[in-house]
Amino acid sequence: MKPLIVTVFSILLCSCADMYVTRTYVATPGGQASAQIDAKDFASKGVHMITNCGVGASNPIAIYIRPFCIDTAVFQGDEAASDGEMPIRKALTPVELAEDLKQELERIAPARILKDNESPRVGWLVQGHFTAVDGGSPLARFFFGNLGAGRSFLALHVKVTDVQRGLVVYEFDMAGGSGYQGKLGTVRASGLGKATHFDLRNAAERIYLTLSTNPRRYAERAQISL
Repeated sequence: MKPLIVTVFSILLCSCADMYVTRTYVATPGGQASAQIDAKDFASKGVHMITNCGVGASNPIAIYIRPFCIDTAVFQGDEAASDGEMPIRKALTPVELAEDLKQELERIAPARILKDNESPRVGWLVQGHFTAVDGGSPLARFFFGNLGAGRSFLALHVKVTDVQRGLVVYEFDMAGGSGYQGKLGTVRASGLGKATHFDLRNAAERIYLTLSTNPRRYAERAQISL
């Protein structure tokens, strides 16, 4: 019975429309995440942090966002009303993500989107690049969306730099999309609408959740009680 429950739960989780961190490159102020390979070390399994005792960077005084590069990304699917409009939609996608990121990251610290000729002097700089942007197919989602047909996909690379120290404190890949959402969609998926707008918002929220210590405010108590 337990394997069946686990299988069903896994299917439901994979079907959710969302973005997830797929790989982390840097997760400490000036260090990299690595795995020990000494089998004699009882604590060798899992992630080990190098330098600074593994304490992560937090609480920046400001966050600056540079629109992500998209020139080399695969851009396809239901993104525009015509093929002629596709280059415009591609060029505006980094702008939309930057605006979504500003709204999300302002929960951590004052956030600002940088212009081309601007460079920050303090705080964090959040930048990166798109790998793939696929709006999927609304028609396929209408008929077989619950089976995964026509689903959207978004993949990007994120780098967070401590500007004053000139160190990359977090660097990771993200990927996700509409999942197995059908024609009706959800609050996180478009259904028959433009799926990429939802994917970009989900990506911005996931970056905020990833860089926050306790974004859901778990274990907070209004009063002390036993």
